Amino acid sequence: MRPQTIVTFERIVFVTLILGLLQSYLAWDRVTRMASIGFVLTVQIFTFGLIGGLTLLVARRRSNVSKWILIVMFAIGLPPFVRLIAQGTTLGSIWISVLQTVGQLLACGLLFTASARSWLSESN
Repeated sequence: MRPQTIVTFERIVFVTLILGLLQSYLAWDRVTRMASIGFVLTVQIFTFGLIGGLTLLVARRRSNVSKWILIVMFAIGLPPFVRLIAQGTTLGSIWISVLQTVGQLLACGLLFTASARSWLSESN
């Protein structure tokens, strides 16, 4: 049985993805003025699919590789996010962006709890 930390990790990530959909809706006009609709949809479908897939691999298949890919993706995205916040140039709602980032940070942190590390290290 999966520990509560893994279940919570999965739920938090999917909530941040829902927030991402809301953010995309709010910023749609601005984003599609900068790039074509096809490009925007392709990038968003790829990104949501990648994050969702990696999350399921971690939470359901105990994939440590997927865990580290998610953590590295979050870490790479953090400095540009902080820069955008400092400049006040985020697309959509700044508060949704902050909630997403805090949620992702909490979700990543849950992967380092004792119960999550133990569960992820068990072989299938």
